[in-house]
Amino acid sequence: MTVVRWRVGLCAVLLLGALPVLAACWPMIDEGDKCGWLAESPQPGAGRLAVLVDVSTSTRSASGVGSPDYSAALRGEIEKAVGDQRTVVISPFSGSSGNLSLSTRTTNWEKQAKNSQNRKGKRGEAIGCLVDDVGQAQRTSPTPHGTDVLRAVVQAATWLRADPAATSRELVVATDGLATHGCADLTRSKFRGKPEIDAIVAECLKGELDAKDLEGITVTMIGIGHPAADQPMPSTTQTRWLTDLWAALHKGAGASGAPDGGAVPDTGTTDPRTEPDEGSQDPPVRFGTDAVAFSLPGALFDTGGWTLHPEAAAILTRIAVQIRSRPYTRVVVEGYADPRVGGMDNETLSKNRARTVADALVADGVRSPLTRGLGATTTCFDGTTVAPTDTSDAGLQCLRRVDITAS
Repeated sequence: MTVVRWRVGLCAVLLLGALPVLAACWPMIDEGDKCGWLAESPQPGAGRLAVLVDVSTSTRSASGVGSPDYSAALRGEIEKAVGDQRTVVISPFSGSSGNLSLSTRTTNWEKQAKNSQNRKGKRGEAIGCLVDDVGQAQRTSPTPHGTDVLRAVVQAATWLRADPAATSRELVVATDGLATHGCADLTRSKFRGKPEIDAIVAECLKGELDAKDLEGITVTMIGIGHPAADQPMPSTTQTRWLTDLWAALHKGAGASGAPDGGAVPDTGTTDPRTEPDEGSQDPPVRFGTDAVAFSLPGALFDTGGWTLHPEAAAILTRIAVQIRSRPYTRVVVEGYADPRVGGMDNETLSKNRARTVADALVADGVRSPLTRGLGATTTCFDGTTVAPTDTSDAGLQCLRRVDITAS
């Protein structure tokens, strides 16, 4: 920027001084094309780096704040590749096809300048352009029908092998690792135990993955188990299991290198992504968490009211702690009434009871429970039916209750 201003300033002085020296003015530099030289044809035999950026909905928060910051996480890999003057491609991926958009970047900065200072500038320029490419890739809207990380990896491997003379072949995948399509689909995974990992690898090697697909390629995954902040979050144990799964899949395909490339920082500023349409939403990954349900008997409310009795506080605190201690992503609070009050009054009563309980859970650290008022019922929490003629206190208590389900 300093050079450009100096040249423009010199030209202005010359123009003001005398018109005959107009031809001596230096041309203005088009800063918008500072990355243009990276599009030159790659040199055969240069090392190759493919960078894949997961843009599926699990990696995107609604505001952008709390999304994985892949530009920051990948900067070290990019600096290393540029230092080695490797040929680089950066592509977003999502959807069931895993289709890539490969734009080749040639980072032979030594060829671009004769003196060391200018070469240093070109080297920094290449790093900045590639980091910007990662950011641009991450802002790409996701495509429909789940996420097939493995298919994108195999497609990138094809490009890495396209130059048989390449001195190195490295694949870096910025992803939370949460495949929701294909043989590595995790939407119903329990995220526990080596037998499940072995079964997934065996299934993938039946056709979606070949034992030589990644042969001669070093694979690193950055951000495994790190979805966006407002997405379901795996526990430490589940993240370790997920890392082991990808290590086994890469090993099964002949890759070298450990898959876990380290942590990813979160974005700290608002950077709204284009909101994906409903068809682009990934199926949820529940991280093997079984649903749990609790029921508060009607004895904790006055008849016809929704104020909780004091003894409810300790019960709700215990429930809240159980919910907080597991990676549940959805909590639903449903209120009921017994049939003694008719019509809209029962619906209002049951809704207010649900809201009262939800407020107490929120005060104890449960995040964003949903509330529903389901009106009058004749069925208890355990499924038993209370006869219309049963006006006993026990029968009525099980009807005018509040149920809590976490999943």
